[in-house]
Order: sequence, then C-alpha cells, then structure tokens
Amino acid sequence: MMRSFILYRMLLVMVLLQMGCSVFTGDKGYFIIHQQVSKDSAVLLKNSINGSVSNDVFQPLVYKEAGNSSLPYRMLAPETLSGKQRYPLVLVLHGSGAVGTDNVAQLGILAKLWAQPGIRAKYPAYVVAPQFPQRSSSYVMDKNLGVLVSSPGACLTTALQLVDSLKKALPVDERKIYVVGFSMGASSVINAVSMRPGLFAAGVAVSGIPSFTQLDNLKNTPLWIVHGNADTENPMASDSLLHQQLHAKHADHQLKYWEVVNLDHSIYNELYSGDALPKWLFKHGRKR
Repeated sequence: MMRSFILYRMLLVMVLLQMGCSVFTGDKGYFIIHQQVSKDSAVLLKNSINGSVSNDVFQPLVYKEAGNSSLPYRMLAPETLSGKQRYPLVLVLHGSGAVGTDNVAQLGILAKLWAQPGIRAKYPAYVVAPQFPQRSSSYVMDKNLGVLVSSPGACLTTALQLVDSLKKALPVDERKIYVVGFSMGASSVINAVSMRPGLFAAGVAVSGIPSFTQLDNLKNTPLWIVHGNADTENPMASDSLLHQQLHAKHADHQLKYWEVVNLDHSIYNELYSGDALPKWLFKHGRKR
C-alpha cells in the first residue's frame, strides 16, 4: 500500500510539472517550480524592463565612512513624499559581474524592477543599490559539509553602515528594511542577515552560496530562497543544505524555498515579471 502511494505521488509530481504547476514537496515552504516561459522569452522580458528604465532615475551617490573608504551607490526615492510618512528601504546587492566603481553596472533587473511605474506607485520605497569595488562575499569548499560556503567581505560591512546612515538621514520605516540579491549578492543577503539579525524585516536570495556559521541568526528573519536546479556556477546543493539545517531548527515558518526546474544561473522570471517580489517583501515587518 505504501509503495503504491509513493508511486502515485511521484507520478502526480511529474504530471504537475509537465503542466507548468508548482509542486509542494511536503516540507513546509519548499516548492518545486516548473518554468512557464522559455529562456529566450525570459531574457527578452528582462532586457525590455532594463531598457525601459533609465539609469538616471537612480540618483548617483557616494557613501564615505569615517575611515575614508567610500562606496558608490544609486538610490531610487519614492516618487512623492507624503508629510510625516515613513517608507521601506530595499537594499539591492549585485553579483560579481558588476564589481567595479563606475556606479552603473550594479543597476540590474532586481534594482530596475522597482522603477517601473506600476511597481513604484504601488510599492513606494527607498531602493539602494551599492556597487562593491571587490567581492562582497567569497566562496570556499567546506570538506565537512561537502558544499561551497560563503564568507562576507569588508565592503559588505560598509554597505550595512550605509543603511544605518540612511535610516538617520531619510524618513525610513525601520520596521521595513529589506535586502535582495542575485548570485554573489544573494550570498551577501544571507551573510548580511547573519551579521545583523535585527536589521532586516525579510530577504530574497537568488542563486547564492550561503554561510552556515550563524544559523541561529537566520531563524527569525523571513527568507525567500530561489535556486535553479541546473545551476552549475553556484550549485544548488549549498542552498538545499541551508534549507535542511534551518528545517532542523524549526525555522520553516520563516523560510520560503523555490527549486526551479532546469533553471541555470539566472534570476527566475516570476521575480521581475510582476509584483511577486515586492508584494512578498512588503508583507513582512519587524515588531517595534
């Protein structure tokens, strides 16, 4: 009887995937997602959004800390500021391909999606996109765990100091500070939450390599982790292990995990084709 049930469940999963459905795996918050558009269509959509949003919408700025080191960043402010209202702040962390100092390359789809007229009107926020002059997180193979693990770079600390300074200078709702990132930036999302567990209300990490050194610091922050199971650049095994270890710590209620079938090292199109990402983030807020 049990064998028949398992066989039935496997067949059901296969059918649902072929239909383009998401499949709940039985672990709370873990879903297997089947891509509903082709890779070419996703690239066209991403390029269309990136091309429709001018870099000039994001104000070029430079943060200078006390030690004279600096961090270039771009900022998108709410289109209109209303009286004494305070607004969410979204920290967008780029991948390794945008490392540099031109203060432009970091403006990828995870930043520009917020500047689309419909999103900007519905989800007003300060969107802050720093550009790191070197890696914000680095990877090594952990022989004991059998997966790649990450550790934060010094410039990630500077980015967190930037957030602290903006909290004081702008009408920021400190209950609604979020962090999102892709690839190296996703790794830095996990590292940032680990380093400052009381700072962020939620985080979205896409195709990153996590750290496992401070798991208790992740337990109380809602995380949405998205990873393609065909990713060979940042293999999904690291994020899968993170899910397992947080599951063992009974942190499932804070964790949303999407395994995207046949997705390579890319940002899943559902994260920028509509308002799924800002909608999920804005549901979360830290208690006072």
